[in-house]
Amino acid sequence: MATVKIGLKGLPATGIAAKAQAVHDGLKANPAYPTPTPTLIVFQSAIDALVAANAALDKNRGPAEYQARNMAVELVRTMMKSLAGYVQAASAGNANTILSSAFGIVKRGSAIGELSPPKGLAVRLTSITGRASIKWMADHGADTYHVFMSTKSDPFNWVLVGTTTKSRFELDKLTPRTDYWFAVTAIGAAGETSLSEPLVVMAAA
Repeated sequence: MATVKIGLKGLPATGIAAKAQAVHDGLKANPAYPTPTPTLIVFQSAIDALVAANAALDKNRGPAEYQARNMAVELVRTMMKSLAGYVQAASAGNANTILSSAFGIVKRGSAIGELSPPKGLAVRLTSITGRASIKWMADHGADTYHVFMSTKSDPFNWVLVGTTTKSRFELDKLTPRTDYWFAVTAIGAAGETSLSEPLVVMAAA
């Protein structure tokens, strides 16, 4: 199974805007992706804001312009992560389908053996209302991680909610003071692991 590569690492703000626009255009009217999350209208608005912030910073390199640019970059990064998770789920890991979205694919190195499911899932403290924040032990053999969430535990109903290359993850806009269950898989050269042990997290109030 192929894994989505977000492809923003090392890019300047102008490069992030260009990459995001390519993904937007790759998803637009693509029958493989009928319901992108966030919507393409919202995503395009964020891209346009980043382009405008880049232009404003070129004209005047003041602290306000830098702050506006950095905020625009962070918003586009967040949306790209959400869309990568959506593309991963909607494509079912099909390489050609992923590539049609303009996202890349994680390249596989030489196999170092089958990975074990991520361990040490724990809650990260947060004061942001409606946010659930988790972390786990990093595995040097993992290229990326898939994060799954269930709104119930008997039985679990796992839904892919994100893809990350880091050993931590945050999800916003949840119902405050409500329990959610999370589990994580690791993906490396030998493939994807089974789900980790679940972790229950109460969304911040």
